[in-house]
Amino acid sequence: MKQTCKYHPGEQATWYDNDDGILFCDTCVASDDTADGGRARSLLTNKPLRQVGRRIAQDPFWEILSHFIEYPLVKNSAVVLAAVSVLMAVVPGGLTGLAIAAAIGLLFGIYGADVMQQSADGMMKAPDYQAMLKPEHWPMGVQLWLVFAAGGAASGYAYITYGMLQGSLMTLAIWFLLPALLIQVFLQGNVLSALFTPQRWLATLLALGLEYPAMAAVMFFLHTASAIFISIAYDLLPGFLSWPVAALIIGWLWLVTIHLSGYLICRHQKNLGYESQSLSEGAQRRRRSRRPEEERRQAVMIREGRFDKLVNMYKAKLEKHKDSLQFNEQYERLLDALGRRQEQLEFADNYLKVLLNNKHPTRAIDLLRRCREIDPAFKPNTVQMTWEMAQLYAEQGQPKVAVNLLLDIHKRAPTWPGIPEAYLFLARLLATEFKLPAKAEQYIRFVETRYRADNRIREIAGQCRSELGLAGAG
Repeated sequence: MKQTCKYHPGEQATWYDNDDGILFCDTCVASDDTADGGRARSLLTNKPLRQVGRRIAQDPFWEILSHFIEYPLVKNSAVVLAAVSVLMAVVPGGLTGLAIAAAIGLLFGIYGADVMQQSADGMMKAPDYQAMLKPEHWPMGVQLWLVFAAGGAASGYAYITYGMLQGSLMTLAIWFLLPALLIQVFLQGNVLSALFTPQRWLATLLALGLEYPAMAAVMFFLHTASAIFISIAYDLLPGFLSWPVAALIIGWLWLVTIHLSGYLICRHQKNLGYESQSLSEGAQRRRRSRRPEEERRQAVMIREGRFDKLVNMYKAKLEKHKDSLQFNEQYERLLDALGRRQEQLEFADNYLKVLLNNKHPTRAIDLLRRCREIDPAFKPNTVQMTWEMAQLYAEQGQPKVAVNLLLDIHKRAPTWPGIPEAYLFLARLLATEFKLPAKAEQYIRFVETRYRADNRIREIAGQCRSELGLAGAG
């Protein structure tokens, strides 16, 4: 039975926590490349994890043979088969048509190169047809296709020249060598090198063991069946349909061959001296590093329900890095996600201060808006922060919130030295934005009365009244 990650049920489990009894995929473990030779660690406990056996390419191919037969018929590969078949419908007959068909068939080769690469890397899903647009696959695809096409041509020549019995024996011999040659072209990256190193063909046969002759037998049978169906199509169908049908059958046989060859490379990669790009230790660590570790740790702890531990972890970080924008942002998002509203309100002051210090006024306004959605009466704990936020709201065209923030600040902090400036600012908002001159006059009088002994403040208050066109003080 396939073992899957606890937090990503669609992903293969690759690590196991003995203490907690949890299976993890590569995304859900820490990427500490400095400890234990890069060994994975739990994002929950930071303890080393035990690697579990990967079941990718663990089954002999004959146990999942239906997968390989159906592989060309799934959406991505079927699109390629259909597209090439449509192109074949306009191919003329004769040798000219055969040459054009062979050229069009190179599209199969280009797509097949990506199929073989993914299969060798343990990915059983057909690649997207857009992989054909990657130029790096073209040289390999052309070489693989030429080898396959040469094998098919040799088989056809054998049947025509030597008859059914001898032709079948020669075709069986071709299929006994063809997979080994395809595998070596893939491994060496050069068809000429593969052709002139027959000792490596033998090494491939030995590396794959019993599966190699079994594959050769299966592919011989599928090739023979394909040839029969193509012959029937040529006999019974009109010319404009015979080419497309032949392309479908040949394309199907090609994708089965190339996918099965890649699967066997993945399955026997140690014997073949090949390291899968997706299964290597380096690749595992790279996958773990695709997303920041803090984000992955947070996601794992939330899914495991270890909310208190995660909150305490961030509290400890913020004690050391109180002015860290990153930690403040992550902690606020965490509290919001967990629905810890009271803690979110208590933490908001520090986060507001950090946002303003880092020149993020818009984000500060958004944070205060979220807090006031939780508690409509919420105001920053300090009147200085309240004053700064009120100014930001006024600048952003939200005078109503600015006025609400500034109300009664003299009661919250009677000795705060900024009261005159804040209340005269409030008076201006009331007079200009809300057309409430009488209310504005009250705040100006309050400043004049409260600070009657300070001539400078009284003078500033008088200037404010004059600018607003209000009646003079009695």
